[in-house]
Amino acid sequence: MLKIWVAILALLNVVLLSACNSGVEQVELESNLVELLSRAERDQVYIEEGDFVMGDFGAVQNGQWLPYFPPTAEIDEAHAVELSGFSLSAYETTWKDYDTYSLIHDKPIVIRSGGEEYPREAYLQNLEHDHDLRKPARVTWQEAKDYCLWLRDKTGIAFDLPTSAQWEFAARNRGSKDWIYPTHDGKATPNGARRGGEGCIFWTGVCSVGTNLPPNPLGLYDMAGNEEEWVEDWYSETYYRESNGVKNPTGPLEGTKKEVRSLEVGSLSFSFSRRAMPAVLSNGSVALAGFRCAVQSPESIH
Repeated sequence: MLKIWVAILALLNVVLLSACNSGVEQVELESNLVELLSRAERDQVYIEEGDFVMGDFGAVQNGQWLPYFPPTAEIDEAHAVELSGFSLSAYETTWKDYDTYSLIHDKPIVIRSGGEEYPREAYLQNLEHDHDLRKPARVTWQEAKDYCLWLRDKTGIAFDLPTSAQWEFAARNRGSKDWIYPTHDGKATPNGARRGGEGCIFWTGVCSVGTNLPPNPLGLYDMAGNEEEWVEDWYSETYYRESNGVKNPTGPLEGTKKEVRSLEVGSLSFSFSRRAMPAVLSNGSVALAGFRCAVQSPESIH
């Protein structure tokens, strides 16, 4: 915790300048910065090392293994993975935290839509809006990466994006084959499961972070539902077939698309919850997704 307070003190001069330039009160920005850095450490859930079968691990019926989704079984081929311990945020990064980060770096506060950007107010409080400060932030992969590395730089803690294997291991309750869906109980969630989530928007399905479903047994919220999430890995249709038995896989060395992970509540099973996202979409707009930061250390930070 001492590292956090050292980081806060070092940033106060920057906060003063940023507050003046943005119209946000200095006291508010300072308070939000203190909260952000403190919570970034506090919300990390330590996940012990282990091994699991990643991908479309399928089911055994009458003594025969069958994939859950045959059309993509080759791309999502089940393969053995071993992971060292790591930590993962219990929550997706919110607009409140990302706005604080943006203000400190004098980045514009905008809405992106259809390849265009429109200015908006920081710390928007409107539960009927996707940019409400309690909703998950949607940013580019590089912006998500930069945010996590900023936390690393300011705290001295090894923050970064999680790998795809780490994300899946955590979402499946340490890789349990009983966790077919990345929900709180590993089971499919019936239609209408968004009832009870704070400020859920019908046409996007986005709710305030951590309010829709209970956490999974590790204490992680919104691994199913809310925004898809960026992970570290490049996407490859062949990587799963090439990485059986790899310890701490990080994906291909290069590529043209990044992976996003998650699963729409009430949708198909967990095995199919990864997809590729190009930097620029077909309509010319940038690719946006949510994210949560991990701590790439085999030891707990608490």
